[in-house]
Amino acid sequence: MSTPPRYAPDRSLPARAFVPGKSSIADRPAHDAPRRREIAYDDLALDEDFLHGVDLFNHGFPWEAHEIWEPLWFEAPRDAPARALLQGLIHAAAAAVKSLGGNSGAACGLVASACEHLARSGQPIGAGIAVADMIAALTAWAAHPLHATGAPPTIVVDRARA
Repeated sequence: MSTPPRYAPDRSLPARAFVPGKSSIADRPAHDAPRRREIAYDDLALDEDFLHGVDLFNHGFPWEAHEIWEPLWFEAPRDAPARALLQGLIHAAAAAVKSLGGNSGAACGLVASACEHLARSGQPIGAGIAVADMIAALTAWAAHPLHATGAPPTIVVDRARA
């Protein structure tokens, strides 16, 4: 299996993933206060925080990805397709965290929720993610009996789609 590409290569990845209930509290990543800034929700494929979250998710740091995406989701306009996309990705990250923690039942439930939010997002302009492909990959991952030991699907950001 090849290493996923980096979309925000100037941002470093953590030394180890934080898994609630398994990791030491000292391993929980420290976060700066959320930055208040204008976010171009129609151009998420160009947003450094969004892309860093994708890198974190793709490289085995789902808790940390969730922590990066949550402020973006919180600030997104309620009716923006990007808000539903971000919520779906946050739920996918939560599913991966549950899977890493050995709770496959909760992981499957979160995958179902992630897929609902992703489907509701439609195909957000500027996100560069093939939503239908992501839903299919998440569904296949959750259906696999050993998904708790396998990595979740890789998020592919195609800037040409953005």
